[in-house]
Amino acid sequence: MRMSSMIRRFARREDGTATVEFVILVPLLFAIFIATLETGLMMSRWSSIDRAADMVIRSLRLGQYQNPNAEMLRSEVCDRVFLVENCFENTAVDIREIDRATFVMPDEDEPCVTRDDEVIQPVTTIVPGQQNDLMLIRICVTVDAMFPTSKFAVPIDLDEQGGYALSVASVYVNEPS
Repeated sequence: MRMSSMIRRFARREDGTATVEFVILVPLLFAIFIATLETGLMMSRWSSIDRAADMVIRSLRLGQYQNPNAEMLRSEVCDRVFLVENCFENTAVDIREIDRATFVMPDEDEPCVTRDDEVIQPVTTIVPGQQNDLMLIRICVTVDAMFPTSKFAVPIDLDEQGGYALSVASVYVNEPS
């Protein structure tokens, strides 16, 4: 009889009810906060990469670079990017001529770069000014996530080192020289 009265008294007590709500809601609020920060930083980095890529592609299209290669273009992009640590080491430039007869594009699941691998089928030299050559350029950057636990709050795929890939692709036609 004494045990049942203790259980009833315990069930009627209201001590700690705010603690229960706190324990339930605070992890949810932190997950939303982390997701917001990570998404904002991801979008800022992507916008920076996109702007840098646009500037470099415009110069490339107009033939303003003398004997460009993927290494030089990677350097040009990284000079214009902000919020990306170790940009030169974690960036790859993939340039391909698109055959106008077949318009074969790389598979969308084909990665542009990972931290461990080389660019798939890289083109290392570009001949600018070949009139009407249709070119595809992809610039891929692997960046570190701000929080390693971001993969639980934001639907991104993190690699083994806690980074995710951002890429920009553009198609352009070489201007006549």
